[in-house]
Amino acid sequence: MKPVLWKKIVGVIAVVFVLLLLAFLFFADKPEKQATYDLNHDGIMESYHLTRGELTVTQPNGIDWSSPPEWNIQSFALGDVTGDGNPELIMVLWKQGSFDRHKPLWYKQKDNNYSCHLFVYQLIENKLIPRWCSSALDRPIKSFTTEKDSSGKTFLAVEEGYCNTYCFGRPIIWGKEHSNWIWKQWGFYRM
Repeated sequence: MKPVLWKKIVGVIAVVFVLLLLAFLFFADKPEKQATYDLNHDGIMESYHLTRGELTVTQPNGIDWSSPPEWNIQSFALGDVTGDGNPELIMVLWKQGSFDRHKPLWYKQKDNNYSCHLFVYQLIENKLIPRWCSSALDRPIKSFTTEKDSSGKTFLAVEEGYCNTYCFGRPIIWGKEHSNWIWKQWGFYRM
């Protein structure tokens, strides 16, 4: 094959790849999900609506909560994942920084990179209260569900990625591995 023809073929393939990547980044819909649940056991169902990275939780004459605009929520689930008898809201989200405003004493630098986090919230007296919030995850979560083991204990069935980047408001995660995580005292541990 002539070198000029080879260069043209490679050029066409590169252009097609870039166009497909741009189409994914700009035109692919972010996940949308709706659910109803009585998280605070008051007999009135709350409505959970995830659209374009924002989660809203509403209840007639009760809670009216929206996730902070700096969070990009990818997915959520509802259930008693901590095993204390009270159901929680579990969210996978992307945000800037590995930590929140309260950083460890040893961490001095500013972190503006986007990273994946797992947050667990409880609904107490019509207020969503953080129960547990992870720092940046080494392996970002692509998807997850809540499942029950043979004893009836709830765990997270997770599909994780190996490598990640965040581009134009969208996480890009390569590779996948399935794992199960269970709550033990103060955090999730791999089963």
